[in-house]
Amino acid sequence: MEFSPVPPPPSRMELEAFVGPKTDYYNRKFGKFTLTGSTKFEFGWNWPAFFGGVWWYLYRKMYWWGILDLAIWSLFGWTIFVPLLWMAARSITGDFLYFLFASKKIRDARGTLSPGAPTDDPSHLARLQMVGGVQTWVLWVLAVFILVALLMLGLFSTAWVHRVDFLYKKVPGLWA
Repeated sequence: MEFSPVPPPPSRMELEAFVGPKTDYYNRKFGKFTLTGSTKFEFGWNWPAFFGGVWWYLYRKMYWWGILDLAIWSLFGWTIFVPLLWMAARSITGDFLYFLFASKKIRDARGTLSPGAPTDDPSHLARLQMVGGVQTWVLWVLAVFILVALLMLGLFSTAWVHRVDFLYKKVPGLWA
């Protein structure tokens, strides 16, 4: 039985092209996972993953993790303990999951390189920028989502506190 050699880990240039914004932050984090020469989980903390949840996954193009996050919140969001545990787990593992995701996407992109082409080839790095990076539309959708939620909260709290009567017509004899 013949085994294929393990592909080399992503180079710094490949990671910079793939990650996009916050490259320095993720280079520091990713360096911990390959310190021993092989990929190994190390504890960390990622505040955007903690608070952002599904939005962070979508922003970083980790769509399947975003769907899983949404499913867990849909199933267990009504409890207090499970969402807090999930937020902590997401924050502790977020950088490692992103490292694994980036490594896989970079290895897949290497497969499209012509034989003998260096990994710092400009066309390869441009492809990584397209495959990786971030989804800026997520920030706009999140901003609209927050704005609509705040408007609804303001409308309903005003209606509740002031008992706004203009929202319904008073009919003599009913609810008097």
